[in-house]
Amino acid sequence: MARVWDRKFLGYSFWVAKGKVVKLRVAPKALGEMKQRERRITRRNGGRSMEQVTAELAAYLRGWKEYFKLSDTPRVFFDLDGWIHRRLRMLQLKQWNRGQRSCAPA
Repeated sequence: MARVWDRKFLGYSFWVAKGKVVKLRVAPKALGEMKQRERRITRRNGGRSMEQVTAELAAYLRGWKEYFKLSDTPRVFFDLDGWIHRRLRMLQLKQWNRGQRSCAPA
């Protein structure tokens, strides 16, 4: 028999807070899969504009946040926000450094 904090259910896992109250959190596996998806969306060599990347990212994040809104760990969302901003800055810097290419034949 496993303890409650060793189990996961539908992407959630459980933790015991003060007063021995069991609360919900995002399971580590679900968090890892979300970061993998983020990496695919924000890869540097995607060949897409920043608007296309942010539109795809916004749709995915809206659904993800809505699904995990019951979790009792707001720090996870705060940390993810910073991580996502770093990924977008990385992509923006790559596009700035590359410059605008002309399509005219030489």
